[in-house]
Amino acid sequence: MRDVGEYLRAYWAYVSTHLGWSKALLLALVWLAVMFAPLTAKMFVELPNAVAIPWMIGWAFLSYIFAPYGMWKAQRKK
Repeated sequence: MRDVGEYLRAYWAYVSTHLGWSKALLLALVWLAVMFAPLTAKMFVELPNAVAIPWMIGWAFLSYIFAPYGMWKAQRKK
């Protein structure tokens, strides 16, 4: 659990110095919008679950692969 706290402090410092909070918030909102795009599309068009579910699983899988926590932890061990 200490690793998560240390990561959050490092993330806070990085965002504050490099990105800015408005850009970080915008990126988080875009990520959420893309993650749930199939649910939004289902409100307007008939979209089978065979499309929506793999999209969301695939997006979550890609997010996990490129997760900043994993990269940070691997970099910290070096």
